[in-house]
Amino acid sequence: MRRLLVLVVALAVALVSACSSIPTSGPVEEVPFTAQPRGIDIAPEPPAEGVTPTRLVEGFLQAMADPGDDYAVARQYLTAGAGAWWQPKTARVVQASVTADLEGTAHLDGELLGVLDANGRLTSTNEAFTFDFSLVQEEGEWRIGTAPEGLLLSRYIFERYYSRVPLYFMSRAGSHVVPDLTHVAEAQLLPSRVVEALLDGPSEQIARTVTTAIPSGARLGENGATIDASGVVTVDLTGLDDDMTVEARRGMGAQLLWSLNAINASSRMTGLVITSDGMAFALPGANAAGVLEFAGQQGYQVLSRGATPNLYGISDGVPGRLGDDSRFVPLLPRSDGSADAAVSLDGVTVAYIDEAREELSLGQLGGQVTPMRPGYTNLRAPQFVLGALWLLGDDEEGVTRLLTLDRAGAVVTVRLTLPEGAVVEAFAVSPTRARVAMVVNGDEGRKLGVLTLLPSGTDTAGWAPLSMVSPRGLEIGDVTGVAWQAETALAFIGSTSSGRSVFLAQSDGSLVEDIGPVAGDVDEITAMARLGGGSVAIRNEAGTVWRYEARTRWTRIIDGVSAIGFGS
Repeated sequence: MRRLLVLVVALAVALVSACSSIPTSGPVEEVPFTAQPRGIDIAPEPPAEGVTPTRLVEGFLQAMADPGDDYAVARQYLTAGAGAWWQPKTARVVQASVTADLEGTAHLDGELLGVLDANGRLTSTNEAFTFDFSLVQEEGEWRIGTAPEGLLLSRYIFERYYSRVPLYFMSRAGSHVVPDLTHVAEAQLLPSRVVEALLDGPSEQIARTVTTAIPSGARLGENGATIDASGVVTVDLTGLDDDMTVEARRGMGAQLLWSLNAINASSRMTGLVITSDGMAFALPGANAAGVLEFAGQQGYQVLSRGATPNLYGISDGVPGRLGDDSRFVPLLPRSDGSADAAVSLDGVTVAYIDEAREELSLGQLGGQVTPMRPGYTNLRAPQFVLGALWLLGDDEEGVTRLLTLDRAGAVVTVRLTLPEGAVVEAFAVSPTRARVAMVVNGDEGRKLGVLTLLPSGTDTAGWAPLSMVSPRGLEIGDVTGVAWQAETALAFIGSTSSGRSVFLAQSDGSLVEDIGPVAGDVDEITAMARLGGGSVAIRNEAGTVWRYEARTRWTRIIDGVSAIGFGS
């Protein structure tokens, strides 16, 4: 197991210092649980003889990073009774500091950043947090008599020592897999853990938009899930029916293969074998050795690791491609008065919005287009997802609506389950068409959140606002644009007390990355979702377009552009 970084530089020394009682004089001792020093690499250790109350609690918090033997090291900081009662199944992610008073109590005060349920699903939050540890003496040594419910993880430990694990389920709206993000301690990131999490089913948030090809009675068998030296994972399941259809077997194989891909970082997974009670279980598409490989399963994954896509935009009413050499290559031979445009992922279909923003034209890129008037005004933000066009428009009462085209080409309104009075300002449909990220303006200002898009494509559920802090621990607010940068990652523009910047974050609000400050007013952000993360571009109010390269470096692409978007 990878060794763990300490939270506080002084901790390595302080844990061996001696003190037989809570101090009755002198200043209150404080240790910042949020500190993130680098370069000190120690494993959590049991409490030292004579440890001070403050260091006792700090050591307990540090030891929670080690799940070995059911958190055996952490339990040594507790009284016998508290250690037996403590159930570290859930977790809270905090930025907090520890202080000890003169009354036998240690306090943890700070901010609660998120809550992990027993299945590793994170709910982001940003609220005050406090917890009081009662301290008692056992055999002359201080121990914690009141343990928290579940784990308390610093943001640093959570981000460094917990892995993102997308569990994949089958879409009810198509024949592709949909990710459901969970978080697992790296020390527990084993094939069996991933399979068990998948067998538990999807989160409540997306349960209505996905299904599973794995039989409901399936469980890990006696042989569990193991990975061999060549990277092939063998999963032994019970409860499988030999009469399973070919399609069900294909779906089960795809779900397991793509979910187990989360262990690739450390174990180099190459393929999948399924056994039923120890006996071979045939999977369609497997090779001669019975191994299901990624090469034959790409059709279930909507994203790829393809080359850098084209960036498109509008210049003087003409849609065109924005070249890296600051050239603008028109898609049309003349100005047609376009205000906005979108190009499909396959580079075949294009949509134009006229300058009056009342007419929508749809057709082939570089070919014939058909105009239509959907009956909405202020049409904007068109985008293609899985072949379908989505956009915003205002109804007769001036209320912004999310619109999509049905199979007959008619524009229909998507019902949004948003807080009362919330006004939609920006949106982005996820690559799998399972979620919609939205920027809404309401009583609490501009908020970024995620809705579940139901299989009908015209209904949503489960509004989940995201409360996020920057890598520097500053609250992010005033979000003005959003785009999907990967299967489970968002790119957006937001503000902290330090100014405006572009951020990347997981769709549950975790693992926020600041990819560079922006100067002036940025009107638009766009991204091309790719496996592992794709290109990001922004446009300011003056019409200058910038593309993100790496490590907060941005390249100026072109001036004089009024709208941008990626396409193949």
